Amino acid sequence: MKILKRHLDQKSLIALLLTLLALVTGVRAAERPPIVGVIRGADGQPLPDARVFIYTGKPRLGVGVTCPSCYPDCGKRARTGPEGEFQIPSVDPELTYRLIVLAKGHRPMFITNADPTGDSVKAKLRAAKFGEVPLENQIYGKIIDPSGRPVSGATLEVDGVKTGGSTRYGGVSQSIDSMAVSDDNGEFVFNAVNPVDSVTVTIEGPRVAKRRMWLDGGKAHLIRMNAGTTVTGRLLNEGRPVPNAVVAMVTQERESSVFMRGFEVATDGDGRFSLQVVPSENRYFLYTKMSDMRKLALSLPLQTVSSGAVGNKVELGDLALKPAYTVRGRVVLDDGEPLPPKTRIHIGRDNAWDYGDMTLKEDGSFEFAAVPAETISFNIRIPGYRISAKNPSKDWLNEGRIVGRLERSIDDFVIHLEFGEPFDRKDGPFNGERQPTGKPLRGAVLEVKAAK
Repeated sequence: MKILKRHLDQKSLIALLLTLLALVTGVRAAERPPIVGVIRGADGQPLPDARVFIYTGKPRLGVGVTCPSCYPDCGKRARTGPEGEFQIPSVDPELTYRLIVLAKGHRPMFITNADPTGDSVKAKLRAAKFGEVPLENQIYGKIIDPSGRPVSGATLEVDGVKTGGSTRYGGVSQSIDSMAVSDDNGEFVFNAVNPVDSVTVTIEGPRVAKRRMWLDGGKAHLIRMNAGTTVTGRLLNEGRPVPNAVVAMVTQERESSVFMRGFEVATDGDGRFSLQVVPSENRYFLYTKMSDMRKLALSLPLQTVSSGAVGNKVELGDLALKPAYTVRGRVVLDDGEPLPPKTRIHIGRDNAWDYGDMTLKEDGSFEFAAVPAETISFNIRIPGYRISAKNPSKDWLNEGRIVGRLERSIDDFVIHLEFGEPFDRKDGPFNGERQPTGKPLRGAVLEVKAAK
């Protein structure tokens, strides 16, 4: 009897433990809900056997402290069932996600803001643009990670096409698929109307460094991605950490087949940032963004960063923010006519990929804050008018542009426009003032007419 009783007690204990484990597992499953949805084809009918990948994640508010493709759930995938339904289980409910859908006979499609705590995802794909094409019109290949495993759900976006000795950037979607996505085996294919010599693509995948490269037409390509490098540092304001500030990087090289951007993270509570999977063997500008620093009226002086070899960790240490400037001004038409409604003016930084814009007020006035002490530009275009020669900072090589180095706050910056056709690039001074990027930013000085 004692043996039997002890045996029953052990069974009861095991049953209790199993019950507790089931309860804990159930709670954890409830804490990590699935992303669910339905995918339909171009004909509007449920689409079975489509593949759905988690491409990137982001916090519900602001920018994350890790790279968008570095979250643990990135790369998870599912196939749609007979009614087009899919489920990607157990994801972080604190994030929203960007998904990619891939299906035979259809164009790849992004789904933004997929919310595991919200409504079911619904999407309708579009039919493939070119359908079946001869093999010589295809560019195909396979993407693998540093360990040789297939990278699924990676995107390859076409930036330029080379055919017959000429290269065209932009506007290529009428001749070749503008994007391809690697499948479960890491394989991809581009279809073209006619054979092409090569295409330049930007490749991005979960937890691997972005890559730019040329792919020859009519060939198979094995593309090995790498882990890139990590760039870390800390932002300080008068010795105190600056949390929740966005730090960004862009390549210094702006040539179309090399240029890369989109490297952004936020600082944590200690002001620290970590830019991960940064492409190696490259030089970058690192900076804070104007829109993010308005309340503080500060900026990070432009930093030059060399990423070095794969696997490097570049520690920048403590980086001190500096006071930023405000530019207030107005746009003036020489004939006294009122500005067209909703006329917009744009501000940009020459080295950082950082822009802002606003609608001019009725009197032509504008204001931009948190502008760093560096070369900046203003762009404005009004039909029938041109930026006149009265603007000392006029860019004679680019119509509609004012450019110069900001060295202080300016309260009365005037941009003067006159009626007339755009100047020819041959017009203007020939003494280095044709594009005064290194000169102090100066507004137009207008004559004050004496009263009669």
